[in-house]
Amino acid sequence: MNIIVITKSKIKDIPPLISVAHILTDLGHAVEVLTSEVNPQTAESFKQKNIKYTEYPFASATNPLHKAYEYRMFRKNVKQHLAKTSFDLLWIEGAHTIRSLGDFIKKYKYCLQISELHNEHPAQMKSISKVISTAKLVFMPEYNRTILYRIWFNLKHRPIVLPNKPYFYPKKEDIERIETKYTEMLSIFKSKKVILYQGQIAATRDLSNYIKAVKELGEDYCTVLLGNDHNMVKKYKEIDENLVHINFIPAPDYLLFTSMAHIGILTYNPSSLNNMYCAPNKIYEYSKYSLPMLGNDIPGLKYAIEPYNAGVIIDEESVESIKNGILEIDNNYKNYKLNSSRIFTEQDNKKIIQEALDSMI
Repeated sequence: MNIIVITKSKIKDIPPLISVAHILTDLGHAVEVLTSEVNPQTAESFKQKNIKYTEYPFASATNPLHKAYEYRMFRKNVKQHLAKTSFDLLWIEGAHTIRSLGDFIKKYKYCLQISELHNEHPAQMKSISKVISTAKLVFMPEYNRTILYRIWFNLKHRPIVLPNKPYFYPKKEDIERIETKYTEMLSIFKSKKVILYQGQIAATRDLSNYIKAVKELGEDYCTVLLGNDHNMVKKYKEIDENLVHINFIPAPDYLLFTSMAHIGILTYNPSSLNNMYCAPNKIYEYSKYSLPMLGNDIPGLKYAIEPYNAGVIIDEESVESIKNGILEIDNNYKNYKLNSSRIFTEQDNKKIIQEALDSMI
């Protein structure tokens, strides 16, 4: 099939969609991507797979008036593009894209990939409601989210679970090739047991107790925060001046740091359904490199980690619980590493997509 993948967002910020584009190509389909921006790394990966792409740069506005303009302009450009293009299926990602395009897509054969719940955003939910029941396929990254969507939108079938498993990861030769780019940053990974948090460093995910716990465990351990700082690193440095912050590093290079860590932190504030039933990329990034996981007690993490015994679920309100979790992992480190890798190896997104596309025929 000729498949057009569409996201109004910058595709560099959506690793699961990059994965989909490559999987579709691996399955023998011709793929074209319409997006607001493709960064150089993604552009190169698309070139290697002969994935065409077109950029419509309408995803940078910050005020409501300009955002409304960008919604209209993205819709206009996509409509014009589709009118002059031959294709068999639209693969549409995200509520912002769905809201931007509107229900004109209903005249085409299309599927939806929806990563978040969006229940706290009425405008996005309204846009989804107009097109979800006529989608040929609906994909979501977490089981509980698919149940909620089936109830909320009165769907005949539960959406398909397509986990946020990354397509790209550095192999041994890749690691050897890129390691020299980050020699200074990597030195701490070679001298300490790194307890790694990777992601946005923001007040919505308070890491204070994790940092206190690692500090109290002594100089063999070190906290490393990998990601964009939203005015929190200074606060964390007051807790432990020896913690290390590494700013955002684009995919797939940041996975080099994942591969060299000792334990990976997963934490979500249980303040919303979307957080409670989280579906973080990090689960698969950590498990790819057999990284034992330390997660807080919410369904999206508990029922992803515990069935595999791939880490420890802790009470993040308790420094002692976090310390005990780290020590429990250390005391059974080989087993936790082995179990973590199973999360990755037993998940086959290519099979999920192939079977879903076959079901449309």
